[in-house]
Amino acid sequence: MNMLENIRPYISKGIPEMHILPLDPLTVPSVTLKQDSSGSVNFVALFTDLMGYGVKNFQINRINISFKNQSLEVDINLPLFRIESRYEINGKILVLPIKGNGKFVGNFTNTEAKIKFDLKIVKKKNQKNFLDIQQNKINLKIGAVKLHFSNLFNGNKQLGDQTNRFINNNWKDLMVEIRPLLEDTVSSIILGFIKPVFETLSVDDVFPV
Repeated sequence: MNMLENIRPYISKGIPEMHILPLDPLTVPSVTLKQDSSGSVNFVALFTDLMGYGVKNFQINRINISFKNQSLEVDINLPLFRIESRYEINGKILVLPIKGNGKFVGNFTNTEAKIKFDLKIVKKKNQKNFLDIQQNKINLKIGAVKLHFSNLFNGNKQLGDQTNRFINNNWKDLMVEIRPLLEDTVSSIILGFIKPVFETLSVDDVFPV
């Protein structure tokens, strides 16, 4: 448990001199979600200037590291995670067409993430051991979701309100359909932000005796 608590102070402020960016707010220039299937959900969505709030309030439920198996497993809960971004979307969500561009806001409550990192221990020139993350897998479980897409259908308020209401009333069915896509996307984002942390902090820094 102490390992992630040692990292927590760096989450908000980052370490600029070591090129470690702040994680709260989390900033991502762009994310593309493409669900291309013959099922009830088929869309392409581009989110830009994404800001995520709430990472610093993570709660650690379980942590297990095995240097022998070179793996790290972490179970984390985020009480509230909020996303704000610009968006463009076109396609079909469940049985409903959706098209628009504008501001997107998403609130995710009680998100549980089970993350497994495959590690490699690397000794650097300073003779200290560092953890190199090879890949990671994530399993997400979300307690509640509230999404809002502004300016759907060229600003048609009636259609926009109906679509947002439909999405929020049926978010569980939607998440079932896009869960693999969402988990792959979140996994890539986590890897991009966490990898520099372990490249900067040695094993002794992260796991002090």
